[in-house]
Amino acid sequence: MKEKWPFVISMAVGAALLAASFLVKEEYYSTILFAMGAGMFAAEGFHLARLCWWQSPARKDAYEAKQQEAHIDAVDERKQMLRMRAGWLSNQIMFFVLLALDLVLALLKAPAWIILILFVLWIFQYIVGLVIYHRLEKRM
Repeated sequence: MKEKWPFVISMAVGAALLAASFLVKEEYYSTILFAMGAGMFAAEGFHLARLCWWQSPARKDAYEAKQQEAHIDAVDERKQMLRMRAGWLSNQIMFFVLLALDLVLALLKAPAWIILILFVLWIFQYIVGLVIYHRLEKRM
């Protein structure tokens, strides 16, 4: 039951967002709350059902084997290195995508505040990458 509580709590938050969407009078915010609540409730409900399905007594052996394989994957040094490499590559790709998007929007004469937001996001990504790198360097 301990594994199921996060899903139940998230479903309750989703239900609260759904209920709040009916109380909000402005249609724009009501729609946003409804979509967030419905999405959260449905996604967490699906994950809870999947967890209950795997934890049923008929699938106990398969579930334990799956858990053991996930644990081995989590501590395997090669897979850790692959995950770190994938994170680094996705960071580099997004770094250049944001920069290219700034250039394209500037060429399309987008409002300056949109270009500024993307540029600040680009700088933020760079600084966060440096901070994380230096923290990891000190820890290891």
